Amino acid sequence: MKRSLAAALAIGFIVLICSLGGSDEKPTTEEEDSVLTEETVPNEEQVAPPAPPPPLWTDEDVTVGNGDFISTLLQSQGLNYSDALGLVEASKSIHNLEKIRRGDVFTFRKANPGGEFLGLSYPLDRHNEERLVVLRDEAGAFIASRDKKHFETNIVARAGRINGSLWQTVTEMNLGWATAANLAAIFEWELDFNTQVREGDGFRVLVEELRDPATDELVRYGKIHAAEYINSGTSFVGIRYEDSAGDIGFFNAEGMSSKKMFLKSPLKFSRVSSGFGRRFHPILKRWRSHNGTDYAAPRGTPIRSIGRGKIAYSGTKGGYGKHVRVKHSGKYASSYSHLSRIAVRNGTTVRQGDIIGYVGSTGLATGPHLHFEFYVNGKYADYRKQRFARTEPIAKSERAGFEQLRDELLPDLRALPIPAAPSQKVVLGTSSDQDADSHNP
Repeated sequence: MKRSLAAALAIGFIVLICSLGGSDEKPTTEEEDSVLTEETVPNEEQVAPPAPPPPLWTDEDVTVGNGDFISTLLQSQGLNYSDALGLVEASKSIHNLEKIRRGDVFTFRKANPGGEFLGLSYPLDRHNEERLVVLRDEAGAFIASRDKKHFETNIVARAGRINGSLWQTVTEMNLGWATAANLAAIFEWELDFNTQVREGDGFRVLVEELRDPATDELVRYGKIHAAEYINSGTSFVGIRYEDSAGDIGFFNAEGMSSKKMFLKSPLKFSRVSSGFGRRFHPILKRWRSHNGTDYAAPRGTPIRSIGRGKIAYSGTKGGYGKHVRVKHSGKYASSYSHLSRIAVRNGTTVRQGDIIGYVGSTGLATGPHLHFEFYVNGKYADYRKQRFARTEPIAKSERAGFEQLRDELLPDLRALPIPAAPSQKVVLGTSSDQDADSHNP
């Protein structure tokens, strides 16, 4: 029994010695096991993700230059002449690309790789919030569509008091230059904002506030729904109304159109440097009759026809320099002189507000300005003293709809007192996800 036990112990001892010394592997600690595991088993976080595939296309902005035509511009992007004409034709239901202008910016899309022409986009409004998009379909034909940004629209009431000028006051209220221009456009048949604005005049507007629906960030101000301007104690009101035919206009509280036969001024913003009457001529150095009104403005400022009419003269005329004369209906005519550039031709018809040229200093002029003359029955007349009747009132078929809108807007407009400083704001209502109106007012 003792021999068997001794033999078993001896055999076990021998096996233990062999297991320790007969192998090249060394025992490992728990920490070493961990290291080995990390080295031999890949960590998913340490494996770099695969590189993303290259984009299927690239976009490039191209600016229209002097003398560029849409056909040659498209051919420069890889289209043949026939395809270029096809793209223009496909776009005509939305926009006529034949009327591109210098400075317009196209975004062209091309395949990557290969550079094959895939399509384009083109802004349809000055805010770049609405774009023409043209892409190829599966058959290779061009398909045009209109892409619009959407906003949350609040109608806010703002009131201000003139401090310096309308432009200065409105921009100091952070309403933007477009709101100043739109406000002046509503009352431009009633007031000459170059000469009749007075320090302390007051105004109120109901204007759209456009916000990004995702961030609530203010993007810009939109169209004016109603406005009041108080000039030297006289109140002028304009209410925006869209009739059943889709035509938009501004009307006073009685439903009379804000429009009159002639605009109050051929320039939107400028100053009168010389009025009608006798004056000492700065070049001829003698007293003589000044048969018009001079508006000082930067070279290149657009000049508008004060009313509808036919171009009776377009060219250079002695001391007048580059000169345009418009024959209006009935007994009236107007002329525009010292232009840097003429934008109309003899015999063509212009509408009220059309651009007929640009401010310059051609002829007998010491600096850039517009010399404007107005004629009644062929005789010179002081335009700033003329009074013209309003155009037609709102149609009888639209009267009920207009009066309902008027009764909704005027209490909101007049609820806001005109402050001593241009700082008041009231939010009246919200309309979610409305399209931006790029045609203001």
